[in-house]
Amino acid sequence: MASFDVTVSRAFVSLALLGYAAYSDFKTREVDDLVWIILCATSTPFVLLQLVELERRALLAYVLSAYLAFLLGFTLSAFKLWGWADFLALACIGLTTPPSAEGGYLSLLPSISTLVNSLLISCTYPLFLLTENLYLIARGERVFEGVEASLPVKVIAFFTLRNVPAQVYLRRRNFYSLAERFEGGKRYITLRIGVEEEGETKPLSNRVWVSPYMPFVTLLAIGYAIHLTAGCLLDRLLLAPLAY
Repeated sequence: MASFDVTVSRAFVSLALLGYAAYSDFKTREVDDLVWIILCATSTPFVLLQLVELERRALLAYVLSAYLAFLLGFTLSAFKLWGWADFLALACIGLTTPPSAEGGYLSLLPSISTLVNSLLISCTYPLFLLTENLYLIARGERVFEGVEASLPVKVIAFFTLRNVPAQVYLRRRNFYSLAERFEGGKRYITLRIGVEEEGETKPLSNRVWVSPYMPFVTLLAIGYAIHLTAGCLLDRLLLAPLAY
């Protein structure tokens, strides 16, 4: 019973602070580093109490989960696929979440389970962008007017970019990067992967194509909540056929 109380208390603390970080990330795309310090500091007593009760295999799973959290998070940040806050979020999840004895193989590694859940959830985002862009066209917006782009680039843009008023982009630079370049007086759609700092580029038209910054801390918080309640979704998808 005591072990169960410790597990629930740790999970509650982690979810509460990750929830706050997720809200901050969603609203501003920024998270104060103090959040991660508080998360680790408040979770440490509960984690230590759980670790002393773990069997050797579970302890090894915990070490592997923490190691992979740092390795993958740092690698994604180094290649500018993630921001600093995203790396810290995954690292904290790896450090503060001992493995559960239940679930599939990926569920035994909390950081990987959380990351996989988050990536699966993020797969729905291109569908949202497609719906939004098709709605703009149905409303009569000429989203490709004055833009040089091949058909394949336009198709990719529908799934990965947003077309917004230039003033919205200028007002919310924390949320978007400009997905256009200007050469010889012409506008070209630019497709790129990663988080990069932008200069003071000013759009030359009323509407522009932008690449949204994914709120990955928010996605990680959702993925973590799913891990705590259902384990890794990929485990369930892979094991579901075996249940029949």
